[in-house]
Amino acid sequence: MDLFPSAKKIDWAQQAEQFSEFFSSGELLKNGIATLVIIFLLLILRSILVRAVRRSDKLPSDVRRRWLVQIRNGLLFLFLLGMTIVWSSQIQHVTISILAFAVAVVIALKELIQCISGSVMKAVGRPFKLGDRIEFHNIRGDVIDHNILTTTIMEIGPDQMTQQLTGRAIVVPNNMFLNKVVINETFTQEYVLHCFKIPCSLKDDWRQTEQDLLEAAKIECEPYLSKARQHFDLLAKQQGLTVLSVDPRITFRIPKAGDLELVVRVVAPARRKGRVEQAILRRMLDRQWERAKAAEAEKLAAEEAKVAAAALAAAEAAAAALPPASEPELPALPDSSSVAMSTVTPELSDATELPPAPALPSMALPPTPDPNPGASGGATLGNTGVTASRNTRFES
Repeated sequence: MDLFPSAKKIDWAQQAEQFSEFFSSGELLKNGIATLVIIFLLLILRSILVRAVRRSDKLPSDVRRRWLVQIRNGLLFLFLLGMTIVWSSQIQHVTISILAFAVAVVIALKELIQCISGSVMKAVGRPFKLGDRIEFHNIRGDVIDHNILTTTIMEIGPDQMTQQLTGRAIVVPNNMFLNKVVINETFTQEYVLHCFKIPCSLKDDWRQTEQDLLEAAKIECEPYLSKARQHFDLLAKQQGLTVLSVDPRITFRIPKAGDLELVVRVVAPARRKGRVEQAILRRMLDRQWERAKAAEAEKLAAEEAKVAAAALAAAEAAAAALPPASEPELPALPDSSSVAMSTVTPELSDATELPPAPALPSMALPPTPDPNPGASGGATLGNTGVTASRNTRFES
């Protein structure tokens, strides 16, 4: 079965002669000059229109973005229309000549042509550039190289929420970009808005967790806020976007009954968002750990106080159960004679028995003659009395 009957009717000699006449004439030069003039005029027109739209601050951001897209598409249509008008006669001659050959080439080099088409699509649409972090078809990583056939990506993993390199390079054929959605995570270039989730439960103290996360995010993002705000304001004017807020914020999601997710959004440098996320989580966990340790110490102190109070109450109860103690009997006070004697002899214990005192010689003085006989009797009696009393004292 003949699939291309028209290809047999082509007179190749005649076509070669027409080609030689075309290149030898000055028509090719004229068409080339006309093409350059059209391109130059379209570039000037695009510059004027885009500058006018970006300077119009009265228009809303979505309207400016719509005008920019329409200007780009309209100028592209004018370019294609101008090329068609300039090169119409040559296109007509060339189309018939290369029809059969083109069909054979397309069938034989289908994959190669798709890769080249994907490369052209990347160059025209510019979904990403070298160094961007992209995600498509379960592949995520940083673009480190690209050419007309393939694109090399340094993988980020192991899952979609991780921000660290795995050390593996993925070589992707460009034909995959023709029918796959490409996500550019670094579209905002130097600074990006980074989101991550914190699982929680409705029974937990999620209010305290929200406060800890918000305080930690403010502390970690404080060095970047002013520069990031200026960067996003400039980007909004250039791209016609709505001005983005760079302040940390927390939103809530309930994936299923009883569960809660805290979605944290912060601003960070494009190449440091993983480190910023880890610093926020570490600061939040440190605060919760310190709060738990303080609560544990307070609980331990309360238990010790409770044990001490119980021990004191038991001691008081035991003391109350004992009978009242009798008062001790005081010893009888000695009489005056005993007191007088105690001044001369030391006080001895009742349990100690002293040996009998040795008899002392009599201290009676021999009688002396007294010139006063009337008074001698009294003196003798006095001396005798004294002697008797002294003897009695030492013998007792």
